[in-house]
Amino acid sequence: MTVKPTVKIKIKSPAALLPLLLILVIMVSCFNVVRVHQPSSATVGEEITVTLDVEVTDDAGSTLIFGFCAPRSWKASLSTSVSFTSSIGNSTMSLIDPNEVDVENKRPWAQQITDRVGFGGNYGEMEWIVFKADNSFTPPSSTSEDDPVTGTITLKTTVGESNVITQLGYFLGEADWGYLNDDGNSTYFFEETCLEVSGASGQPQDLCGPAPRKLLSLETYDFNDLLIITFDAQEDSTELVGATDVYLCAQAISADHTTERCEKTPDSKMMKIGPDLWQLAIWPPSYFNIDGTDISELLLNFQDATGQVVVRNVSGRDFQLLPKCF
Repeated sequence: MTVKPTVKIKIKSPAALLPLLLILVIMVSCFNVVRVHQPSSATVGEEITVTLDVEVTDDAGSTLIFGFCAPRSWKASLSTSVSFTSSIGNSTMSLIDPNEVDVENKRPWAQQITDRVGFGGNYGEMEWIVFKADNSFTPPSSTSEDDPVTGTITLKTTVGESNVITQLGYFLGEADWGYLNDDGNSTYFFEETCLEVSGASGQPQDLCGPAPRKLLSLETYDFNDLLIITFDAQEDSTELVGATDVYLCAQAISADHTTERCEKTPDSKMMKIGPDLWQLAIWPPSYFNIDGTDISELLLNFQDATGQVVVRNVSGRDFQLLPKCF
């Protein structure tokens, strides 16, 4: 699919979309991403292929650096391969050791790409993994914007086992000179259309936003932990502002069944801990009468005593809690 570029990306006319590029350069915008071919959907556990048509417009440098931004839950470093073909040579690429630093800033590549590029439209739960070309090729001295080196980068990766909506990202840089502070020898691209992975139980985790509420204060947890759920009715100016009572309506999702608790009972009634601030502690195995290890996610909404006022997230879906073990 053809995508519109973000800042720092230069889109060429269809006539210029040659089989494309690779290696890099510096000074003046050494790399251009001409086009990205990426699927808009995938099935859980599926291997997908992404190709980037790129060009190098300067003769400095020789060793390509390529970064891939994907959900952390995919553990992409374990299932991703990258290679390229170009008008001056072809090469496989190898995953860079997480501690390998660039020659310019003496910082790990993945760390500084994260700090300087971010995660695009994703609200978080993403990571950059970085590859370096196994073979180096120096562009000819005549290389320029009018006479670029062209090439195609091919990435294969296996998506995760849960439903997710995410914006994938790509980075091009150069190892010989490192990540210059003026960004003159690098570029990045986030696919405008978010990729949706489906096929598992439960609703997708939408990393493209909006960012979820922080309903739990725990940094890491699973569904065998005691969970203290906090609901602020004033956030997003919900209809439960000023409510006398607030109840939790919850669903526990597992691979083969859904267990719902939406009745107005004492153990689903939340405790008021401040102005329009409510809290409830649950231990999922007991609350849903199922094994906590079977639960893959919790879906939550908040209701008044009549059940007529129901608060979900701003997209109209139930709030989602996924185990967080990293």
